[in-house]
Amino acid sequence: MDSHKEIPGLAPGRTERPRRARRVNAATMRAVSPLPPPEEVFIDWLMSVPHDADLETAAQRKIAVIDRCGTLHPDVLRLRTLLAVVAGTSAWPKRVSNL
Repeated sequence: MDSHKEIPGLAPGRTERPRRARRVNAATMRAVSPLPPPEEVFIDWLMSVPHDADLETAAQRKIAVIDRCGTLHPDVLRLRTLLAVVAGTSAWPKRVSNL
């Protein structure tokens, strides 16, 4: 070992053990979040849906995309809740269709 920092059993020149990824909790995710507010994302999505499109179907598609991601940021969970209301997959009563 050339250096006092080298660890026996590691490749020569390697001074540290590789770090394992730590699971980040919701509070940490919120503190370092670069994401815009979920309400802003929801409005942007709503404005991007074509006028003649079915909002329920479009929201269900977005929910499917979110669900494929696995562990979710708390703000993404809030966005998913907003989409679920539009998709009719929540306990809220069904709304009148978009006019």
